[in-house]
Amino acid sequence: MSRMRIRALRFIGAALLALILLPGAAHADSQRSGDFIVYYSAISSTLITPAVAQANDLRRGTHIGLINIAVKRGRDPASAVPVPATVSGSVRNLSDQSTTLHFRAVSEPGAVYYLAEYPVSGIDTLRFDLRVQPAGGNVIPLSFNRDFDTD
Repeated sequence: MSRMRIRALRFIGAALLALILLPGAAHADSQRSGDFIVYYSAISSTLITPAVAQANDLRRGTHIGLINIAVKRGRDPASAVPVPATVSGSVRNLSDQSTTLHFRAVSEPGAVYYLAEYPVSGIDTLRFDLRVQPAGGNVIPLSFNRDFDTD
């Protein structure tokens, strides 16, 4: 892999991980289950730069959301290490319309995270219901709501 490609991957990874790991940045949260920490973020895709979107084959738009999941193993968040996982689930709006989320893994040195796009329309509260299974661990159910305003 070329040096330029490696630098681009590191930049993209840092930008995406910042969205889920910085408290207060784009509604980032985490949930602990045993030795695992699941970090999650659901944002408007307009918050990612065009370069990050292009490099990860993501669409940007006011009616497109992006969910980002990362799993780490360890008791101390500062020293926890990334682990691969299987992530599945769905998102439901207030009108009870459900969309299955199709996650894809993004791996790079020192990080692995899972991305999925979903539709967002008008002013809505979306309910995310996920199943996260870290390698070597049990399924972790994860449910949360996010408010969106695309108007």
